[in-house]
Amino acid sequence: MTFELQILVWTVLVLFATLMVQGALTPLNQGFAWGLGARDEPRELSVLQGRLKRAVGNSVEALVMFAPLVIAAAIAGVSNGTTQLGAMLFLASRIAFPVCYALGTPYLRTLIWTPGTLGIMMTAYALLTA
Repeated sequence: MTFELQILVWTVLVLFATLMVQGALTPLNQGFAWGLGARDEPRELSVLQGRLKRAVGNSVEALVMFAPLVIAAAIAGVSNGTTQLGAMLFLASRIAFPVCYALGTPYLRTLIWTPGTLGIMMTAYALLTA
């Protein structure tokens, strides 16, 4: 498995952990019966739940762009300093982003998001120039 694919797996695990935290808050804030039920009636999310929901959504959007690039790089046999650094930047960003989002740090959150986006662009560039 390439380094970039390993980073992809770790990124999925970070997303999974974020989802688990978000999911654990549901029965605590909205009640176990509602949280473990069909949830037919919408209930208002707590501030933290809302932030984590948005962080998960952002992470899924980023993963939709990053994952195909990493898979394409693996298929094409492209693994170099650019793709590896891009993958590391992406993972570091995806680890810190939900934490900053949950804490409600808007400007820092955007600064942390930026290297992840740069990592996506670096990986795409390396593929296009290989």
